[in-house]
Amino acid sequence: MPRFASPILWPLPLAFAALLSVMLWVSLPLWQVFNLDPDYYYLLNGLRLVEGLPPTDISHPGTPAQVIVAAILRLMHPGDTAAAIVDQVLRDPERHLLWASVAFYPLVGLALVGLGSAVLAATGSRTAALLAQSAPFLSMLIPKFGLHAKPEPLIIVAAAALAALGFVAVRTERPGDRMAGLFGLIMGFGIACKLQFAALGLVPLFLLPARQLFVVYPLAAIAAFFLFVSPALPSYEIFLDFWGRVLTHAGPYGSGQAGFVDPGKLPRAVFKLFASKLIFTGTLLAMLVLLVGYFRLRRRGLLPRNRMARLAAGLVLAQVATVLMIAKQPAAHYLIPALMLTGPTLAAAWSLSSPLMTPAAHHRLWLIVSAVLVSATIPAVWRQTRELATWTAEAQSVDMARFGACAKVFFDSSSSAGYALHRGDMNAQGRYSPRLAEFMPADEYFWYTNDHTYWSRGLMQWTKAHTLPELLTRHGCAVLRGSQTWTMRPELAKVMPNLTFDDSCRVGEEDIFTIGVRCDGSRVR
Repeated sequence: MPRFASPILWPLPLAFAALLSVMLWVSLPLWQVFNLDPDYYYLLNGLRLVEGLPPTDISHPGTPAQVIVAAILRLMHPGDTAAAIVDQVLRDPERHLLWASVAFYPLVGLALVGLGSAVLAATGSRTAALLAQSAPFLSMLIPKFGLHAKPEPLIIVAAAALAALGFVAVRTERPGDRMAGLFGLIMGFGIACKLQFAALGLVPLFLLPARQLFVVYPLAAIAAFFLFVSPALPSYEIFLDFWGRVLTHAGPYGSGQAGFVDPGKLPRAVFKLFASKLIFTGTLLAMLVLLVGYFRLRRRGLLPRNRMARLAAGLVLAQVATVLMIAKQPAAHYLIPALMLTGPTLAAAWSLSSPLMTPAAHHRLWLIVSAVLVSATIPAVWRQTRELATWTAEAQSVDMARFGACAKVFFDSSSSAGYALHRGDMNAQGRYSPRLAEFMPADEYFWYTNDHTYWSRGLMQWTKAHTLPELLTRHGCAVLRGSQTWTMRPELAKVMPNLTFDDSCRVGEEDIFTIGVRCDGSRVR
């Protein structure tokens, strides 16, 4: 039976797909504050592609994810015109975004099966194959971000494919142009999803001959990158503007003083990234110890040559390089490409440790390692799922309809279907706001209290700018809801410096402030 069809390869990928589905279900709707960025950006940029227009949210650049979203929208409405699809998506965005999200899960599952198959073929061990496939369970960041219609599911796919090809290369004494081209193809795809995937380019460093490594591999990666971002090339000026600021300013996302990085903050950021991911860091350290031991024994002629050590060295370098690359703006989910290599690193460690001990001792060691991983993972899965469910319950605990005809002002960032659509449309260059203004609620407004990539701060309703005094005159009362109170208060002080709220209440990670009405919906007399 082909190794790809081995029954042992399927349970973990199916379990991961099931986990994603459960976590998605408990975190609905997707317009909630902890979901909307960037889900709705990808929905509306996918809609631009349906119309034959280039996406304009290309800072990742994330183009492959947008293309898949566009394909799902098309498949949901076969035979319909682009204008008809636009109308249906704008009137029912949640259903379309839900289907677009679920469409990524089979790709993730197949990539994990392929990874397991490659490890099984390289090592002959089911244990090693399962260790490699365990990667997405070893950090809850992976399922938490992998359940959405955005680049992370494709990062999982690309990282699994890259590692799988690494295990194939281990079995090949002298990889040729074809294998180097495949490495480049995967790298180009991964970088087109998110630029930090570039650090994983170190994985084949010790596996490919010089010509393939320095000529075929980089040329294939460059060609593949431009192929996968080609739908977004007409918007390249947006990409260059954003990354020009990122590369010339020391703060995150192009903020702060001039310079590439703040050297005073970098060591602390690197330490925090490693310290926050114990399984990831523990696996790296264990592999470093194992590699040092392997090379010392090799020099003394006590161990035969093992190409698995070359792959292991590339995996370690790629993971460390990822941490260093993202330390400038150390959002933990940027670690996902490196976190996906934890499982393959464990599989390589299984192989390298085998000659160092008796079969019985080796079996006991990895039985203990597996037991520790399982005992750590099951409670983490439960906690993460419960956390998402709790966030949903908290966000839905206040129905904004209780405030009647008061102006509902959603500031950065807020749980509101309208806010999610409008903020998503700001990343689509405001293409759909005029259409949305025709049928969305007339008492909802959106106050951007900081500058974003494609628009400036301000209070607006779809296409029109407003002021808070104007809204109070029109509606007689107002309710402000959002999570970034530290950005809202300075903006509020500019327009109504002496304003005192009549009431305030907490809704999960969001705050509600009221004027002329109380949190229970009763009017202030």
